[in-house]
Amino acid sequence: LQANMSPGAFNVLYKGVMTIGLVAAGLSFGIALFLGKIAPWTGRFYSLLDPSYAKNNIPIIASVSEHQPTTWASFYFDLQLLVFMFPVGLYYCFRELTDANIFVIVYSVTSIYFAGVMVRLMLVLAPIMCIMSGIGISTTLSTYMKNLDTEQGVMQTQKNKKKAADYP
Repeated sequence: LQANMSPGAFNVLYKGVMTIGLVAAGLSFGIALFLGKIAPWTGRFYSLLDPSYAKNNIPIIASVSEHQPTTWASFYFDLQLLVFMFPVGLYYCFRELTDANIFVIVYSVTSIYFAGVMVRLMLVLAPIMCIMSGIGISTTLSTYMKNLDTEQGVMQTQKNKKKAADYP
């Protein structure tokens, strides 16, 4: 279809089809929600968006220990060094904004928010903490490893080999 149309006409057709599709999907979702075919959101979901919701409206949800907010001690004991390297990786991702880095930034910020709201969601945070800390450590090491003088190390190794060969 794209080969038979001009780029401008194809772009208009593409945007029109996408708009109609999104509107149809939104209307279908709204109608299904109104008719009761899709269950409404639960108190646990609302407590993710508003941490005080469960405490004020549904005390049974607030009484469950895994629905409590995460303490700093939990972050440190569960993630250890990653807690300190996470902001470094986030900084390096912000320095070079690519599509992949923007995805990682959005994933990391949302997961750290949700992990702070509910202890149970530390499981969502752990993978992105590893990724961001890995980016931070790798970029920091690659930045400062360039400053090592490798020629001097090679010459020193050759001198040591000569001494070893002369050793009786």
